[in-house]
Amino acid sequence: MDKQNSKIIEFSFYLKKKIYNEFQTVLFKEFNMKVSDINYIYGYERNHLFEVLEEAFDEGGGPHKMRLEIDYTIQSFKLDFSENKNNLIN
Repeated sequence: MDKQNSKIIEFSFYLKKKIYNEFQTVLFKEFNMKVSDINYIYGYERNHLFEVLEEAFDEGGGPHKMRLEIDYTIQSFKLDFSENKNNLIN
């Protein structure tokens, strides 16, 4: 009997790419900024935000944990930007 060649397709790359695109869309919609702009404002290294999301995915949390990290990140940026805006007004 011949052995069948099995090919394993890794979908995590495509799933991560989709989630990264969603993240970039939300950043642009909420703050009119790209990931590189946010990294620059906070003094992060070039790929810092993507590395944080990658770590959330790879620690066993998968796409759910990655999306939770995005939600947390967006909320913290909203809070920080609103505090900075209030400080400028006062």
